[in-house]
Amino acid sequence: MSEAKGSGLIDMDDAFFGRVYEQVKSVPSGTVCTYGTIAELAGYPKASREVGFAMSRVLSEWNLPCHRIVNAKGTLAPSYAFGGKDKQRELLEAEGVTFVDEETIDMRKHRWPASPEPEQLTLGLE
Repeated sequence: MSEAKGSGLIDMDDAFFGRVYEQVKSVPSGTVCTYGTIAELAGYPKASREVGFAMSRVLSEWNLPCHRIVNAKGTLAPSYAFGGKDKQRELLEAEGVTFVDEETIDMRKHRWPASPEPEQLTLGLE
């Protein structure tokens, strides 16, 4: 994978993408995680935009649960992602995720992790 530049906070290289995708894999069914939390868990605090970019590069054959990654407000992704908002909602509801309105996930009930444990933040920058 070639090196890409994000918003100036970090270099997005193979290590970054690998760490992000490993964290995405760990999000349990029936829960959602925010871009910012994925960034933090991967060892790149405040790199939520870069995580969003990494998510846009995921190939369907990788079978990552990208539908479980949402913005901090818990709203569904833009219509161009996941096959559209309806598709993302369908995938989440099939896992038992509930909504407070048409586009907003019940984050109090489904956010993962509710607050990261120190051992979840072990992937520091080297």
